[in-house]
Amino acid sequence: MTNTANVPIISATGTKGKTTTVAIIADVLQRLNNSVLKVDTTGHFLNGERKSTLEESRASWQLVPSVCPGRYLWEFHTNPSMASPVAVLECSVGCSGFSGLGYRAHDVGIFLNVFEDHLGSSKRLQSKEDIAHHKAFIFERIKNGGYAVFNADDELVAGQLHRVNTVDTALIPVGMTFSHFDIKDHLANGGIAVTYRDKKIVILSDDDEQIIADVTKLPWTFNGQYLPSVFNLMHSVAALYGYYKGNLPEGISDAIEAVRLDPYGGRLTVLAAENGATIIADYAHEKVSLKTIAGLARGLTGPGGKVIGVVRLAYDRSDQLIRETGEIIAKNYDHVVVYDKIDGHFKQPKEIRGSLFKQEVGYTSSVLAEGIKQFNDNVERIIREDHALERAAEIAQPNDVVIVIVNDDIKRSIGFIKDSFKADFS
Repeated sequence: MTNTANVPIISATGTKGKTTTVAIIADVLQRLNNSVLKVDTTGHFLNGERKSTLEESRASWQLVPSVCPGRYLWEFHTNPSMASPVAVLECSVGCSGFSGLGYRAHDVGIFLNVFEDHLGSSKRLQSKEDIAHHKAFIFERIKNGGYAVFNADDELVAGQLHRVNTVDTALIPVGMTFSHFDIKDHLANGGIAVTYRDKKIVILSDDDEQIIADVTKLPWTFNGQYLPSVFNLMHSVAALYGYYKGNLPEGISDAIEAVRLDPYGGRLTVLAAENGATIIADYAHEKVSLKTIAGLARGLTGPGGKVIGVVRLAYDRSDQLIRETGEIIAKNYDHVVVYDKIDGHFKQPKEIRGSLFKQEVGYTSSVLAEGIKQFNDNVERIIREDHALERAAEIAQPNDVVIVIVNDDIKRSIGFIKDSFKADFS
């Protein structure tokens, strides 16, 4: 039987990019002949094969998979013959709460970023500083001799570095400017860093630069134009450096450049509509990511083309935050169709013990649509996702780009997109 205490663990937290980052790392490790357990928001996977879903996790534990992801480490006991086992885990902010991580410590801890999300969803999350504080468990739970990978361009992330045991933990800063970290001193003292130059991911040391990957070979970076993807890739490279303790194997660049995102993963899935419109399906769910992906779409429109959004938010947000998000959407999308996760058809409202927010059919979409309409009259509210997509397909013209924020059942969302737009993967 495999001793799970000896299985290397790579864990990632942050507001945006966790699922994509663990997907990149897991894909690369599997290509390099490791046996990989991956846990993300949607479920858990063993060597790329889905073993459970989000809904199964909720039914069994009343938790999403990325809260207490260590419960899935049991897979290594039930599969004792796996060669070179490694776990790659997405860790939500809930891991700092009652449920914990489900294991004692990880070998590599990744802290991606801190954006405004779920503020007011609990008494302990009232500001971005609160989010940073509660996500810094990722630093405190690194094993002796492990690696802390962090976004050195994010002030709130770098502000939690005091919680790293720097005597026994190596720091790997990731950034383009390193504006919140003394990179010169770090490199001069034998450290390494990961950055992005001339469309290449580069590992820096005091006297050397090693090119690791060419982003133009990775379509989900959109030729390096979509910086969130570039940052996810940089953090992944840094984590792999830590996992291999600086001895990157032959073929690492080929393995990284071969990574393709799951078209049903809900991250930057591109589809082409029958009429020529472009659709990008994504799971963006807070202000920064909703604005950034709209910027990507703007650069992909044809002459006279519009950016159309089919958007939704989760119910567990304050009305103020929903309205503020509506303002961001209004100013970055030309036309918006708002739907609701609690729609009374695909998802009925239910009571959740301890929640500060009541589930009510159509309530979140009503507040969001009101927030958008304050700044943009081109907004429609259609509560059901399938009907909202049908309306967006009626509006979309050949040079338009449609951003679809998918629902929790991503496969169903992609199916609705294909049917409504007569679309297929691009």
